[in-house]
Amino acid sequence: MGNARWKSFRVEYLETDLWIAVDSGNYSIKAEIFSKEQAVYYRNILDKHICEFPEFLTSLTPLAVPARAHPLIAEMYKASGIAGTGPMSAVAGAVAEYICNDLISKFGFSEAIIENGGDIFIKINHPATISVYAGASPLSERIGLFIKPEDTPMSICCSSGTVGHSLSFGNADAAVIGCRSGAQADAYATACCNEVKSASMVSEVAKSFLQKPDIISVIIIKDDKAGIGGKLEVKILDNDTGPTL
Repeated sequence: MGNARWKSFRVEYLETDLWIAVDSGNYSIKAEIFSKEQAVYYRNILDKHICEFPEFLTSLTPLAVPARAHPLIAEMYKASGIAGTGPMSAVAGAVAEYICNDLISKFGFSEAIIENGGDIFIKINHPATISVYAGASPLSERIGLFIKPEDTPMSICCSSGTVGHSLSFGNADAAVIGCRSGAQADAYATACCNEVKSASMVSEVAKSFLQKPDIISVIIIKDDKAGIGGKLEVKILDNDTGPTL
């Protein structure tokens, strides 16, 4: 990201830790201030809902959508219902999408990327490659998704049973899901990671998730094995010399 195309900055609020990149030509400090305001705004919406419905925070299975739920909250319920996970499995992807769309609407950015705890929402006018971090796996940062402008806006979300502090019932080093919806990609990534118990399962699980109509692409990494498929182009990355086919 270290080039003139992007201006990047970080926004932190409580557990929220956003890395944001926007096209540098339209950047102003007001974008950073606005991003922090939106992070606080959505966190307050979540906290208010959790106070009223505590099971929203703790449930590991889908719940019914309460009446008059905020659209962000309703999308999380819907995504978890489709993926078979708890509603909070969709939170990072949903927030990334909402803040990305807010920034584009407010400032007219032609390109914007929001990364929220490993979950990305992206809108671009020129191609970009997203590498997959998979902890101690020898394949970590050796596999990338090549994103074309016509693929976006879309979400790329990652769940791991070996990296980070998020709850997972699986052992994948990385389970990456691409969807149009940030909430849906995040919930599916959680569900996908939960199913991977060993390296021998990555191909089988990848094939299974590629059958789901909302999923655009899948990458699963466990140890030295990878299960890959979908519509997005995949690149093998050489960390020393840059991307190669």
